[in-house]
Amino acid sequence: MSAVVKEFSSFGDLLKSIDNELAALRQQLGEYLRRLEDIRAKSEQERKLKELLKNLTGEEPSGKGKIVDLKECKLIINPDAEQEASVMEELIDRINKAIQNLQSIRKALEPLSGIEVEAKIVVIYKEGVPTTIMLKLAS
Repeated sequence: MSAVVKEFSSFGDLLKSIDNELAALRQQLGEYLRRLEDIRAKSEQERKLKELLKNLTGEEPSGKGKIVDLKECKLIINPDAEQEASVMEELIDRINKAIQNLQSIRKALEPLSGIEVEAKIVVIYKEGVPTTIMLKLAS
């Protein structure tokens, strides 16, 4: 898990930062969705080829990649398109959840953007999403 601490001088600056992060995530999401479509097309071709080989030889062709569990990580050796698609779908789900969380946080913070007070806003981010916002008023 990545954790980052950022400071802002106003809620408007914080909202701009959230908007920039949303734009970047949406761009990533679009790129990964295109990749997923390519992988799905490849997966369909592999499935048809395996089916043809099974009909010709009578045996199920082995083509799945080997998965090695490395505690907190998976190592997939020579993955087939179906395994690649599964990994890409997990990534897309994570990005979608991050986008939804950021949109929700942005909506909750929007009423504060018009407030002009001398304060330091400290934001704790976990995996790119604010989890704690501390407002330190100037004294």
